Amino acid sequence: MKFILINFLFLINLLNAYIINFSLNLSQATYCEVDYKWDCKVCDKSNEIYNIISKENEKIIIGENKILNTLFVAFRGSSNLENWIDDAQFSHICLDDNICIDKGFYKLYQKLNHTIIKKLNKHLNKNLLITGHSLGAALATLLTYELNKDYNISLITFGSPRVGNKEFVKEMLKQNFLSNRITHYFDIVPHLPQEILNYKHLPGEIWYNELNSEFKICNDEIDEDNECSNKCSPFFCTSTSDHLNYLNISMGKNGKC
Repeated sequence: MKFILINFLFLINLLNAYIINFSLNLSQATYCEVDYKWDCKVCDKSNEIYNIISKENEKIIIGENKILNTLFVAFRGSSNLENWIDDAQFSHICLDDNICIDKGFYKLYQKLNHTIIKKLNKHLNKNLLITGHSLGAALATLLTYELNKDYNISLITFGSPRVGNKEFVKEMLKQNFLSNRITHYFDIVPHLPQEILNYKHLPGEIWYNELNSEFKICNDEIDEDNECSNKCSPFFCTSTSDHLNYLNISMGKNGKC
């Protein structure tokens, strides 16, 4: 099933469309030189910024959106996509006998999560939007996994890699949270780490084509939809340009800040 942009917005309803666009702008802003004045070109003035965390070559923006009445955490992706892919050594670390997560994502997350949670605990609002692009999407997924029992979470990711194994996905699906995983055409990152290494995506994929003119709400509740991003073999889905452009917004260090 395919949709032009206007139908896409109505399909997921106007509120969800606002949340996705708001999340996209936040994800882009993490790549920008931002401060507490929040005056970069993509900065949304409906947001109040509480914390900007720079640690372990990561940047995390914590704040609150008054329109949505929600706290938010936005993670920056890798500053150099090619190096991140070239240097990746995909292997699991298991939280128990069955639930396993990519070791690299988990080790980085463990260096960040205590600082983030400490900052969030200062606020009473229990609505929380968590977002990120690329590596930031993986970190957003892990924060959702840890905090879902304490917050009403919306997880919106762009160009997310696979984060854990099938059992990890099953455990996350026992929790109650909104999940939209946005993917773009031949973006290489959603194909990493490979399924053959026992990695699985969360459901909730929304896939769109190269020209931003056709969209599909994917049927991935049981397994990844082979009519969405997974229709393309990892050997052919190798586009970094598609990874760095989402809904006509340039992500990464080349984005307009």
